[in-house]
Amino acid sequence: MSSELPPSSELKRRVERFRQILLRRKVGGALITNERNVRYLSGFAGGDSALLITPNHKILLTDFRYQEEASVEARGWDIVIEKIVPRKKGNPKVVVPRALMEKAGLFARKCRVKLMAVEPGNLCLAEMRVLRKATRGQTHVKSEEGMGGELRLFKSSWEIDQIEKALRIQEMCFNQLCKGLKEGMTEREAAAFLRFLMVRAGAEDQAFPIMFQIGTNSSLPHGRTTDRALRGDAIVLVDWGCRYNGYHSDLTRTFFLGSIPRRLRDIHGIVMEAQRAAIARIGPDVALAEVDKAARDVISKAGYGKAFGHSTGHGIGLDIHEQPSVSQTAKGDLKPGMVVTVEPGIYVPGLGGVRIEDDVLVTPQGGRVLSRIAKGLRWNGENV
Repeated sequence: MSSELPPSSELKRRVERFRQILLRRKVGGALITNERNVRYLSGFAGGDSALLITPNHKILLTDFRYQEEASVEARGWDIVIEKIVPRKKGNPKVVVPRALMEKAGLFARKCRVKLMAVEPGNLCLAEMRVLRKATRGQTHVKSEEGMGGELRLFKSSWEIDQIEKALRIQEMCFNQLCKGLKEGMTEREAAAFLRFLMVRAGAEDQAFPIMFQIGTNSSLPHGRTTDRALRGDAIVLVDWGCRYNGYHSDLTRTFFLGSIPRRLRDIHGIVMEAQRAAIARIGPDVALAEVDKAARDVISKAGYGKAFGHSTGHGIGLDIHEQPSVSQTAKGDLKPGMVVTVEPGIYVPGLGGVRIEDDVLVTPQGGRVLSRIAKGLRWNGENV
């Protein structure tokens, strides 16, 4: 179960805000099936579950495996537990999502929901058919995009605290890793050791598969770890994250062991400058695309525009990648309470790549960098 639940007052505000969304969208209720949105609105972190929310009802649908967890985490919710039913040949089976849809349709009828919104992409066609059949024509079901994401865009002080706790763990463990780097250690070994350190320090787990890339492997923006080992002079790119209490953090550092090739030293400086320019541009009502442009202009001016092919950043929270996107094609503006990564990079096949990433909170005054770990050319457990 969760190590720390959101305050009851916060969960109550989330549901109240969600009900305002239902009112604006003119629907009588919503069925929430995305696991992250279920957790955000109810506090329940188990699987195989759904929420039915109306102006007057808060119902959590799940099965026996999560009964105890739901009773602790989903405070103030009506909890409906699905039963175990036998297979035709007598073998027991726990009823999962399709049976949950039968219950969802039944309770939509009981709550007299005439128009119910569902999240697109979370239910397969078979589940949608089960849901519609279970309503017996008394509830019309329609897809509504972005209901949960509309709320999760803006982090509360409690959520920001969880992200910062994740950051403190991953920063401390990165320094511990760097102190223990040895000749012959492979990318896989280093990534596994860093994951172990974070879990031992209190993380739920890594936020995503750690990228520890040595030498020319660093030119792969999303490269997988290999058996390449540290040998002599090397550029090292590490993209790693921590999950704490459901919330994610995400950092990248690129540093050197031994001598530093002049071109890679220059590229490191260009990426640093690009990141500074993007962070300086962050503030309320600034277009998301403008932040991306600030970083991209620096890199393009230096002659490496084609070597920066991904977006400048993304939102983080209960998902490691969530809205908003900080990209060339992003629509909309930054608003206070958003937390985004800023991670420009330059990648030259056969030579190496440099990416530097930090997590930034949008405040009424501008951008506040939440990560504290330093950035530089070398690392020996402390940046120098």
